[in-house]
Amino acid sequence: MTRFFRFITRAFLSLFCLLLLVSLGAYLWLRSSLPQMSGEISLQNMQEPAVISRDQDGLTTIRARNESDAFKALGFAHAQDRLWQMDFMRRAGAGRLSEVSGQATLEIDRFMRTLGLYQLAEANYQQLSPATKTIFEAYSDGVNAYISQHRGILPPEFLLLEYEPEPWHPVDSLVWGRLMALQLSDNFNRELLRQRLFVKMPSSEIDQLWPGDPADPGIIIPEKSSQNQEKQELNKVAVGEIPLPWPLAPKDASNAWVISAERSTTGGAILANDPHLALDAPGPWYLARIETPDFIWAGATAPGVPLMVLGHNGHIAWGFTTTHGDTQDLFIEQVAQDDPEKYLTPKGYKVFDSRIETIKIKGQPDHKLAVRQSRHGPIISPVLRQTTATGSAPLALSWTALREDDKTAEALFNINRAHSWQEFEAALVDFHSPQQTLVMADTSGNIALAAAGRVPLRRDGDGRYPAFGATDLYDWTGFVPDSARPQSVNPSNGKLVTANNRLVGPNYPYLITQDWPNSYRARRIHQLIDAKEKLSLEDNIAIQMDTLSLAAQELLPLLLVIETTDPKELRILEKLAQWDGDMKPDINEPVLLHRWIYWLNRAAFGQLPSDSESFQSPDILRLTRLLQTRPENWCQYGEKFSTGPTIEPDCKNQLAGSLKQLALEIPNPDLVQNWGESHKVHFEHPIYDRIPVLDRLFRLEVATAGSHDTINRGSPSLRESQNLAFPNVHGPSFRAVYDLTNLDNSSFLLATGQSGNPLSGFYGNFLSRWRDGIYVKLDGSQKQHTGDHLVLIPKE
Repeated sequence: MTRFFRFITRAFLSLFCLLLLVSLGAYLWLRSSLPQMSGEISLQNMQEPAVISRDQDGLTTIRARNESDAFKALGFAHAQDRLWQMDFMRRAGAGRLSEVSGQATLEIDRFMRTLGLYQLAEANYQQLSPATKTIFEAYSDGVNAYISQHRGILPPEFLLLEYEPEPWHPVDSLVWGRLMALQLSDNFNRELLRQRLFVKMPSSEIDQLWPGDPADPGIIIPEKSSQNQEKQELNKVAVGEIPLPWPLAPKDASNAWVISAERSTTGGAILANDPHLALDAPGPWYLARIETPDFIWAGATAPGVPLMVLGHNGHIAWGFTTTHGDTQDLFIEQVAQDDPEKYLTPKGYKVFDSRIETIKIKGQPDHKLAVRQSRHGPIISPVLRQTTATGSAPLALSWTALREDDKTAEALFNINRAHSWQEFEAALVDFHSPQQTLVMADTSGNIALAAAGRVPLRRDGDGRYPAFGATDLYDWTGFVPDSARPQSVNPSNGKLVTANNRLVGPNYPYLITQDWPNSYRARRIHQLIDAKEKLSLEDNIAIQMDTLSLAAQELLPLLLVIETTDPKELRILEKLAQWDGDMKPDINEPVLLHRWIYWLNRAAFGQLPSDSESFQSPDILRLTRLLQTRPENWCQYGEKFSTGPTIEPDCKNQLAGSLKQLALEIPNPDLVQNWGESHKVHFEHPIYDRIPVLDRLFRLEVATAGSHDTINRGSPSLRESQNLAFPNVHGPSFRAVYDLTNLDNSSFLLATGQSGNPLSGFYGNFLSRWRDGIYVKLDGSQKQHTGDHLVLIPKE
């Protein structure tokens, strides 16, 4: 028996050692996917040596003796750290995800092929100047050098999906811009929503769902009132939803402001910017400093793009927010009864332009997609996700980003090389899509804001609903002229602020949009800037991290007037009455408010007849206006929360019922967990989060402060609020504060880390600093000597 147990013990020990060796071997094999970060690598087409340095945080500095070598090195560095993300981006834009991921992404591919974004990128590339093309070609050479010369295995995503990347082409870099245009243009998505509601509701009630914001302080130029679009019975056709996942779907937000030298403690202008995007892993930005004899660039680059997207160039600093201009229109085309290939135009029937797209699907037969196009644009109705039975009318999309003459990449190239406001302004002429509000400051002391991008002029209508396409009544006649671009230069009050809020007022002669987002963040930024006579760099960082919600302060008094005798409800009201509306992570009042908002929203809109799901993430401005005006007819669209078995659920009782629902769910509000734990952000990875074990092993998650309408934005999802969890899904993907007296003293933050490889120490190393507002420099200082240096040398 003793020998038997000895045998079993040795067998188990041998097996354990074998498994340990195999695991170690597998780990070392997987680590070969990490890049070489020191030594020398020979590259073809290099003119002179260039150095890629990384410090202890993975921050990248590139030093080269000419621009071509600098951007070749940037392409090499991007590929080292983010190759799979770059490949995923171009496949998404080209409608080629299903080739490697199978049936799961077919809806996305069908939608992208219908838009034809990759073909547009090919046409847009032909519009670029020779100098810009040279940079794009050099960048592609750098990416391809890494693909062909990397000695280890590819990043883990390639192994999991069992494919290898194709060579990079200059056109691939333009796809990023088309995808960003899609994410930052929400008009047609909102038109689809309004149309789904319009099938069952009068337009007067639909319009109340998007209330105006008279408190908005951000007007730059006055705007005229637009005409209301006539809504014909013919337009009452059912439509579906866009089939894009959250990271690719349209969304809003960003903050940017700039203060003059007279209002800063530094003696020069200070510019701050934090663009808000979906919080995913890896993040959309890559911090880099690029030094050449002519320029020093520092800021946020985008993997796949050979330009500084947000940053400074040693002479100017710039940042973006989304303007929310109405640059998209949907047209309902009328098909001929005797020939479905023809549609009605003002000059009679015309044949649709058409093509067949072949979508390859991994492990399955090819999918053939018939794409049609009218004079207004691609017919998107066949590729929408159908939430109801669809009508027979084709739906065409007109969008400024679907033009072959788009030169936005050229504009960004010239912004990268501008020395002053005048050169920056000249570059904006080519900034076509998406419309963005840009802020800039130069080292001479100028500050400016400009809303650049094509905005259509319509013969009639305001673009809020799909229009009848058979007539030319709602057709585009051109674009808002550049000379009328909303902009302001060196204002007398020494500040310019934009947070997606209204830019123009009643006397401005053109329609930018009818759907300006609310002004809560902009108003709070103005408050904090005006709280001091002069602001330091640290003051501006503190503004970016501010979590006080003016939205909560506006809503709470309207909720607290509810009368009750229930002790549980009274305790909730007492706690909220003593709270100042700051969405700090270590208190639980934000949990109570958001859960009450959830029930209140259901009480008001939970049974909307055609699209209740779109209102599951409440709009505080919408709810505030509801409580202020108390329109009785809205109760018909809410879930019935009667406050008693014999009480008819009218609007007053509905509002009281939402508090009762909250008290039933939270009987002791003092014991509710804190907001930070309820409001965690999970940076979701498109592959790892769909594989058991890996979804936990590589999970990037952190508790956060803020809310949808705070400057430090943390949009909580209320769609899945079981167990009082309100995941933070949308917020600042990048933060920067620029010191125009010494641009090397500027401060930066990104959301996750520099690397997209979870085996790297730079995959999620910025999580806690991003949460806590601990910024870093991109100054090329001596701390780089503590890191790694890779020299790229010309291949003989």
